[in-house]
Amino acid sequence: MDNKTANNTYLDLNSMDSEKFEKYQRFTEQTIFDLSQQITELEQKLNVFTNLLEISNYINQYIKSQNLFPLINDMLIGVFGAKYSTIYIKSDDDYAQVTSRNFSYDCIEMEKQLIFEHHEEEFIINSTEPIYPAKDASTAIYSCLGVPIKINSGPLGFILIQHREKNYFSKDHATFLSSLANHVGVAIENNLLYNQIKESACKDGLTNIFNKKYFFDTILSIPNLAQQYYTIVMIDIDNFKKVNDTYGHPYGDIVLKTICSIIKNNTRPNDIVARYGGEEIIIYFNNFIDKSLVAKRVEQMRYQIETTSIPGDGFESSVTASFGVYVKTDEALSLDEVIKLADSNLYICKRSGKNKFLINE
Repeated sequence: MDNKTANNTYLDLNSMDSEKFEKYQRFTEQTIFDLSQQITELEQKLNVFTNLLEISNYINQYIKSQNLFPLINDMLIGVFGAKYSTIYIKSDDDYAQVTSRNFSYDCIEMEKQLIFEHHEEEFIINSTEPIYPAKDASTAIYSCLGVPIKINSGPLGFILIQHREKNYFSKDHATFLSSLANHVGVAIENNLLYNQIKESACKDGLTNIFNKKYFFDTILSIPNLAQQYYTIVMIDIDNFKKVNDTYGHPYGDIVLKTICSIIKNNTRPNDIVARYGGEEIIIYFNNFIDKSLVAKRVEQMRYQIETTSIPGDGFESSVTASFGVYVKTDEALSLDEVIKLADSNLYICKRSGKNKFLINE
């Protein structure tokens, strides 16, 4: 650049009025500020993404665990600094609580009502009054955040997070929880599928009750089994060979499935009903040792079996069953020994006329 050109440039800059210079300066400062904001937002999004990735990896470690729901719940409480978190799984047109909160029936119904009132979509409640009934101010809940758990096949469940502080939850919380719910949904779907496959391997293919291997594996894993109180019931369908010979094996399968369904419906969720072999079924009644009540329950099964008409192809028939029962209390007996005693009582029933039960004195 020669001296003449440099002098002209200097004159042009000097001739720029102050208003234009200030405008140019403001534009430059605003551009720098906007870029800075964009960088900050990108960093925040990166942090959120990193957190989601870490949480997702944490959840995926426990996909096969029976404790997946409590683990997710505890994680949500920690991440949001909340008082409570509850996970619901959708079943038909209702929601079932699957976490281990000690909530009353009324509170569960109130939470479900909140879900339906918001049309099963994301919501935030920041209230000046307690959202749920509370004994005192220290336990009152003033803020609640809810988001649906969705998968490709549709709605899977709902997450509710509660906080004791007023005006605690914001749209940012909801956005983050919604993103998190996607990862939770995939983990829950895989967990449910895994447990279904696992349960299928433990079930008898025909009757859909547990198989013999599962029965022994589960009960023998109970700590200090020899010191536990329980009842074993051995059941045998009377004249089952004659049923097969007269009506055919397909009808025999129907009979077996029907009898197993009756037996299963007369047990509690923590009892174990299994196919012991052929037409024999075995029941483990957990901590159910009142002999009068056991006898009443077994007699109820026997009567229902006897009075149930089982339809076949153009005909109906019915069967009976015999029951051998042994109630174990403080005897030092192994599981095999208890089963043998129950089986011995069953044998006595079969020899003395069938369609009855015998329980130890």
